[in-house]
Amino acid sequence: MPRSKNLLKNHVAKNGLRHWQVTSNGGNGFKCEEEPVGCKGIDECTHIKANLGCWATSFGLCLKHQIINLRQNGIRDRRMDTWKPPITVRDWYCPRKDCGGVFNMKVELLAADKTTVLDSWSCSETEEAGTTWKKIRHVFKDYPSGVRFVKFEHGGKDTKYWAGHFGIKLTNSGLFVGKRQGRNQDIRPKYDTNLLKNPYAKDGLSNWEVVKNGGNGFSCEDSPGGCKPLSASCPGADHNCCWATSHGDCEKKQMIDLKENGFNTKLLDNTEPEIEVFEWYGCRSDAGCKYWLKVRLLNENKEEMAVRYHMDKKPAEGDWYKVEFSFNDYGPGLRYIEYTHGGADTCNWAGHYGAKIAFSSVMICAEGDSTDDEA
Repeated sequence: MPRSKNLLKNHVAKNGLRHWQVTSNGGNGFKCEEEPVGCKGIDECTHIKANLGCWATSFGLCLKHQIINLRQNGIRDRRMDTWKPPITVRDWYCPRKDCGGVFNMKVELLAADKTTVLDSWSCSETEEAGTTWKKIRHVFKDYPSGVRFVKFEHGGKDTKYWAGHFGIKLTNSGLFVGKRQGRNQDIRPKYDTNLLKNPYAKDGLSNWEVVKNGGNGFSCEDSPGGCKPLSASCPGADHNCCWATSHGDCEKKQMIDLKENGFNTKLLDNTEPEIEVFEWYGCRSDAGCKYWLKVRLLNENKEEMAVRYHMDKKPAEGDWYKVEFSFNDYGPGLRYIEYTHGGADTCNWAGHYGAKIAFSSVMICAEGDSTDDEA
């Protein structure tokens, strides 16, 4: 299974503070521990199989950072500006059994001058003594063009002002930039391929179960009638095929069997990877439309674990619109994904004046909770 590369160097404290720049070394400063002192190993309370080294902080604030040059890591400027691949950051932190700790993390997306901040995210958490290892994660999406560097900063301190290294511990930090596979799929790292079959209407209604076929039913258009070309709105579109709905509700669905798609169910249960969904829908310039999308996560018995809806009405504007969302923290047991979408016109006109649908996508994103740099 291909994985996106962890761009942070020395992310589990194997090499001390190498590759990190210390910006604050309060109290007795950072300490590198081959195994965590005063708390459980990360392998005892998470799905990570190996115990890892960690950095321990002190009674004064300890902070360190890396600035990642995306171009030097083989990520082209054009890719960043045109496709805006998701940028995922993560960290693991834990206090000691006998002392609470404060965890701080800040990530900035920087322009070419390394000083202009185009987007940022930060967090600060205070953990009581004895709390187990925790993972924190954030995904940057739809950021401005011009991102060339990423600054990753983290650290912390203790809550009792004790001499020594009783502060928060850090390890398994990560920075991942999504990949692309093909022209129309946004990839983060067979994980990270579109799991829907016939997602672009090129093969008519093949692989889809029609639930409702109201009015004159679904139509498959080689080029969207009555609205802008899809390629004018959807970056990377190399065709204009779409489904068009009618004056009665038109709805179809597809069931994705994750086992049949080669996913390791144990890995799914342990990691609960993020599931990304997106789709484009359009409206004619001479008739308004209504559109809906419903995605359900199901267990082995096809019982619902999580669900997301999107419903919209559009006036007669002739434009295309994108809907996207993701699932996180849905729990173990995921085996199926049910994808249902549809639409109709708002004028009750015979023909196919309803919502148009194209470029449907469901992807399970492999962030990679590995102890290796390839993660």
